[in-house]
Amino acid sequence: MQIRDRAETDLDPLVEVLWRVHGTGYPAQWPHAPRDWVSPAGLLRAWVASDGEQVIGHVGVAVPAPGRMAEITRLFVHPAHRGNGVADALLAAAEQAAPGTHVRLDVTEETPEAWRLYERRGWCLTGRGPADWCMPSGKVPTLRYYAKRVG
Repeated sequence: MQIRDRAETDLDPLVEVLWRVHGTGYPAQWPHAPRDWVSPAGLLRAWVASDGEQVIGHVGVAVPAPGRMAEITRLFVHPAHRGNGVADALLAAAEQAAPGTHVRLDVTEETPEAWRLYERRGWCLTGRGPADWCMPSGKVPTLRYYAKRVG
């Protein structure tokens, strides 16, 4: 497995990976413009994981607005490559490069495999609250908010 900076040429393969990940529930709703979705507002840097032949995962670091804490965003791994340390390696790259002294992220309560990864990596749960979006069913999920000292 290789972790490297994301290139423009990675976007179409990432959309394919995202489609496969979406089949497991993330993102809850398929974005209208998936290439844009992987590059949210304030994105500073993004990485991909590859297996030597194809892109298999992604993560980004963003500062969503001036004065806000950096956040880990758009972390996803192809379902066929889960359990092999891909998410762990992507998260490590993002944590290392995050600006400032702390970084944050949020994750749904319904994805314990994700939040257990964050807790194993030393992330601290800072609170829970309702999302500002809803699932296709109309249900508003509960988010778990995490922070980690990185600087």
